[in-house]
Amino acid sequence: MKNFNTTLLREKFVIRDAFANKGKDLTGEKAPVVAMSNRMVIPLINRDGSVHEKFVIRAQNMHTCARMAAKIVQEFQDTGPILNRQVPFDWEFAWLSITKGYEKQFNPNRWIAVYNKGRVIYEAGDAERHPFLDIIEQCDARNQDNYEKAVSVAEDAFKQAGRLVTIEHDSNIALVITVENDGEIRNGVIVRGPNRTTTFNFIAREKRGTPAKVSQCLSAAAAFLEGIQLAFQAGFLRQKELYELISPSSEEAAKAREAGQKLGRLNGAIQQFEQLAEVSYRPERPDFSEMMDAAKDFAKTALADEIQRRVESGDIDKNEWVT
Repeated sequence: MKNFNTTLLREKFVIRDAFANKGKDLTGEKAPVVAMSNRMVIPLINRDGSVHEKFVIRAQNMHTCARMAAKIVQEFQDTGPILNRQVPFDWEFAWLSITKGYEKQFNPNRWIAVYNKGRVIYEAGDAERHPFLDIIEQCDARNQDNYEKAVSVAEDAFKQAGRLVTIEHDSNIALVITVENDGEIRNGVIVRGPNRTTTFNFIAREKRGTPAKVSQCLSAAAAFLEGIQLAFQAGFLRQKELYELISPSSEEAAKAREAGQKLGRLNGAIQQFEQLAEVSYRPERPDFSEMMDAAKDFAKTALADEIQRRVESGDIDKNEWVT
């Protein structure tokens, strides 16, 4: 799709109500309301470069957000516009297909919402998103998609309703995808983790006369986003198991094993992407195995205090303990 570009944002809103009389924190101050989300705007672009439809996706995690975007773009590429079809697009099937397996088994906090012109057209998940996110999308739509002004519009809306509210908005970029005029698709990924920040770019070009597709890049980016996070979780939990801080039969140990298997499947998906398009990386393609090893090293330091407490309490024999 020509002229396509999108950004995946990690967002945090802090809403303070000057007239709130409940929900005070331990200091006696009025506790603010916090709403967190990942957000991605997906314009579906006609061959002439005009935007036919636009969707906003909000989700609990980054890779789910990117995968739903990939589903929408692929459907548009294959069969045309999403809305106003004689046979409606199967949103539920799309959601279930991107959350089956590991996500469904180990993430009870998953949720998603898809918006069009400020209106929720699909929502799902075992957890509930904060209702403030819907207000922000309504304000964005009223302000003709000038998202930077959506917060001030929301504050004005609360004021008109008789509530003096201040809203702090913090966001950082996790993914940027841009289609160049020659069909080259540039992708930038930034993942901030507890032990490291992973930043890399990859460019997808046509291969054997077949152009690279935006949906392919979105799916590959989702695999990287999830893989980087899973590599940390798997490495950290495996180190806990090696230290006998968790039982091999525990849910955490099972999660680590399943995460390792999921990483293998994600690697397979990325390799398939590299077969479909000519892909180059800068500085280099992330190595999930190396990331797991780095997470284990991080765990050794992070768990040191817990190990010391258990030695002092007698749960661990210091004469038998080996780091």
